[in-house]
Amino acid sequence: MRIVKGDGSREEFDIEKLERSMLRSGAPKEAVHALALKVTATIRDGMTTSEIYRSAFRQLKKEESTFAARYSMRRAILEMGPTGFPFEDYFCALMRAKGYQAKVRQIITGTCTHHEVDVVLEKDGLTIGAELKFHNTPGFKTDLKTALYVRARFWDIEYAIEDQSKKSKVQEGWLVTNTKFTSQAIEYGECAGIKLLGWGHPTDYNLADIVRETGLYPITVLTTLTKKEQRQLLQNQITVCKDIHNNPDLLAKAGIAKRKHREIIEESLRICGS
Repeated sequence: MRIVKGDGSREEFDIEKLERSMLRSGAPKEAVHALALKVTATIRDGMTTSEIYRSAFRQLKKEESTFAARYSMRRAILEMGPTGFPFEDYFCALMRAKGYQAKVRQIITGTCTHHEVDVVLEKDGLTIGAELKFHNTPGFKTDLKTALYVRARFWDIEYAIEDQSKKSKVQEGWLVTNTKFTSQAIEYGECAGIKLLGWGHPTDYNLADIVRETGLYPITVLTTLTKKEQRQLLQNQITVCKDIHNNPDLLAKAGIAKRKHREIIEESLRICGS
């Protein structure tokens, strides 16, 4: 059977690939195999990956809601939009957990013009400027044009280091996305010396790996929150579910009804831990 991916391309359905993605939810291997077989039984030729995802999500939720929430991590990040500001705040939280100092939306002077850099990171004497590209469509890829534009911006900033006695401070440029990159963007990034970080790239350590390593799941994984409540939290710059159970007062400050606080906090603890 051939299935349709988010970008419209087709590929042969692979149950092992489905099982690997479901295992990342923390569900035991034996349960995942049985659940994947149930999902496979519903698949037809031409089915979309989104339909398969929803089927797998339902099966995991029947097993344990925590597994389903973790499985939805990629989709949950897509739901942090429509603007990219919550993703910028979320990325800062991830990087702080990795030991970086992180600031959002900084104005930096280049050789030719001023630039608003989405995130500035500092660690071990190195200052990094990161341009973030948020997409709320799973099949949308960050392309070569974007990589060219970002490389040009950071060259302007890096040249200013020489011209202005290191006033700009940024020594390295990153391009970060919550989806994937085109093959041309990856090829150019490797050649031009700009780090690309996205979903599945680099293969050895990418955005998904950082989320799982830090345990900082976005608040949009919580099934106890309505879409409206998610927006209320994001508008108050609350992006990480750990923040909710570490500081329950944040729920009231964001306007979440008190009668729901307990179930939200309990789910947050199950998914994200203490």
